[in-house]
Amino acid sequence: MRTYPDSASRAITDYFNTPAWHLPHESDLLAAIMRELMAEGQPATSKAVIARVIEKLEFEGDEQRLQSYRTLLAQLLGSSEPGA
Repeated sequence: MRTYPDSASRAITDYFNTPAWHLPHESDLLAAIMRELMAEGQPATSKAVIARVIEKLEFEGDEQRLQSYRTLLAQLLGSSEPGA
């Protein structure tokens, strides 16, 4: 079995432990929001989902996650336009 120097294994470990690696994608964020709404007994309508994303934007402190919520909101608003 091939062994790697400690610095290489440390760099690999650090890479996979970065917050960006563990950030949920927009589809995962949407799924989490849908689960929250259903757990609260609220309908998972477009309006409710968009309102929840906006709520998340107001309280999220992590810049990368904020960007993910912004992207998700843009996708939701783009898909809720008439004729889209």
